Amino acid sequence: MATRKDVAVRAEVSETTVSRVLNSNGYVEETVRQRVLQAIKDLNYVPHRIARSLKTGKTQDIACITHSVTNPFYGELVLGIEEEAYRRGYSFSLFNRDLNERDYYDALRRQAHDGLIVLSPVEWTRVADLQSHLNGLPVIAYWDWLENPTIPYVSADLVDAMKLAVYHLLSLKHERVLFLGHEAQRLEQNPRLLGYQRALSEAGIPIRPHLIQGIPRWEDSLSAGYERVIDVLNDGQTFTAIAAANDLLAIGAIRALHDKGFKVPEDISVTGIDDIDIASYIDPPLTTVQIPKRDIGRILATQLIDHIEGHKQFFSLPPLKGRLILRHSTAPTDILRSEFND
Repeated sequence: MATRKDVAVRAEVSETTVSRVLNSNGYVEETVRQRVLQAIKDLNYVPHRIARSLKTGKTQDIACITHSVTNPFYGELVLGIEEEAYRRGYSFSLFNRDLNERDYYDALRRQAHDGLIVLSPVEWTRVADLQSHLNGLPVIAYWDWLENPTIPYVSADLVDAMKLAVYHLLSLKHERVLFLGHEAQRLEQNPRLLGYQRALSEAGIPIRPHLIQGIPRWEDSLSAGYERVIDVLNDGQTFTAIAAANDLLAIGAIRALHDKGFKVPEDISVTGIDDIDIASYIDPPLTTVQIPKRDIGRILATQLIDHIEGHKQFFSLPPLKGRLILRHSTAPTDILRSEFND
């Protein structure tokens, strides 16, 4: 197994220089740094993390609290974090939302971490009170509300994402569009609903409160979308399209429509947001708005690790934009055969 001394000999530098490169501590000329990195790669050198931790006072580990490991959206965020963390020589510990507040505190207190990533403002509201107990642990969050947090964050423009989906439906002459998404006490906590309302208002189409279907407790599962659409159909509500707040709700809605005898998109069009992998494989493939999930994860890890290593302070970025992905779950109203369009 290669040692630090072996790396130094191959790169023709001192062991101190190798340490500076590994720990990002102290100036090293760029050509020399690249020579050391190449020697590390050639020798397949793996630093002894325990020894380095004792010397630097850092664990090379970051904690991550996610809203739901069952939603592939958050899985993609985690993959982006993992890729960047691994590239920078860090590992990370993952905590799911099923933990209660005391569990969060105990887990973070028992295990030494250099920083914390929170993958939802919903989760941050649950752990914010713990910040004073974390001894100045650096924290950054993925933020999908309009309310500005008190911690550094990276965000996606979800108002714009929903507007893209609704504009697409409006371009197909849909006017009775059902919103299927999270239920929030304040509009600032629900950018997707705000995007839905703005798109309709800008098109001069009245907002029909009965077509706004909020799902409580921030549930974003297939079953939540399925059950809510079944309830709406049983109530006799009429609409020609569904704008879902995420792909899981949209896919659940499509199954509910099928089970009630409606065809997508011949009877009712459906859009989602996120562009998770399964969205392109369901029948019909889902028209959705692609959110740059892995990019968000990489940026979160980059900002946190840069802060930990003292390279940069946290800095604000504009919200990342989504991109409309057209597939086969939407169609113009003039081809609809549903009684909803009579």
